[in-house]
Amino acid sequence: MYSEGPAAGTTSVLLATGASVNLVLEPIYSSAVWGAGWYNAATSAHYADAAIRYEGTVDVEMQLGANQVIWEYLMRWIVHSRAYPRSIDISPDGARVYQYRTSGAYASVFDLYGAWCTSAGFSTSEGSFLTASLGVVSLFRNEVDPGGSGHNYSAYSYILQKKGVIGSSCNVLNTTNPLNPSGSNVDPIPFWRTQAQLLRGSYTTPFTGGTVPQSGTQTVEWNTDITNNSIWLYVCSGSRLPVALLQGPMDVSGTVVLYNEGGVFDPILGPTGTEGTITTPYLYAENTWFRVTINRGAIGGNVYIEVPAAVVEGDDYSIAGLDAVTNRSFNIKGLGGRCSAVGAGHALPPCIISDGSGAYVGPDTP
Repeated sequence: MYSEGPAAGTTSVLLATGASVNLVLEPIYSSAVWGAGWYNAATSAHYADAAIRYEGTVDVEMQLGANQVIWEYLMRWIVHSRAYPRSIDISPDGARVYQYRTSGAYASVFDLYGAWCTSAGFSTSEGSFLTASLGVVSLFRNEVDPGGSGHNYSAYSYILQKKGVIGSSCNVLNTTNPLNPSGSNVDPIPFWRTQAQLLRGSYTTPFTGGTVPQSGTQTVEWNTDITNNSIWLYVCSGSRLPVALLQGPMDVSGTVVLYNEGGVFDPILGPTGTEGTITTPYLYAENTWFRVTINRGAIGGNVYIEVPAAVVEGDDYSIAGLDAVTNRSFNIKGLGGRCSAVGAGHALPPCIISDGSGAYVGPDTP
């Protein structure tokens, strides 16, 4: 899958493991009764066309990419500039390319062209990469062939793709950093590169501070799901097209599975059972957040995913099987209301993602 790069006319490659962005028709059916008998009775005989859109998911293995371009792309598309669409090209068979392109430079034109991110689910566990399942929606797309011969797809069939997908080259391949250069292990990112923890304390600035509630606690697996609650805005204008796609309130949830040799702490009573009570719990949203730290290897420094205010909605501390490790799973929900001390201060969204250098990008930064 190809995405727009930082400069006009440049592209980057996402390490996609699957993409299912398809046409959605959804005709509007009439429920009017027209007097049919029991032989020819139908639930509907009349209908009108609704708006056409393209919607689905793209599954990717998270990567930093050359100069962290891919990480920056996803950060802005999912969270920082989520109201704006981005350009994406998807080729399901190598003989045709579906282009979901913006009408201008990114974040400069707010119209109906391009693709929006409706959701993002990050997850990883032992023996896997850090992956993301990205919800995609678009109103327009172009269908072209990568060889530039219009729609003569037969000229670019499987048998002619001796050297790979038409238009592919080592220059394209190299943008994905194949063969694990310098042993950095960041393209794609393996599970062990992620250091994920529930943190407790006084929150000041993104991606800094906080202490682990219980010494020796380790995260076995984790996931964080972001839903943008996207809404197509339709009006009575004589056109079947909407006038805008609006991003609704961000909903963030997740699961954190923890292990500790001495047993994992109780979120209400605390590690020793005396730090909290039923009426004054040990963990609450004001003093609790969840942070994922990913070391950039040979590049140096870290990048981050953070839920700055997390409330524990429930936990599971069950008896395990004969050959299973006893872990404790916390279900968390990200809340708004956390304020950052950066600059003049502002309210943070329920989930934030750093830029490719690991810095926090506030709302006043393009």
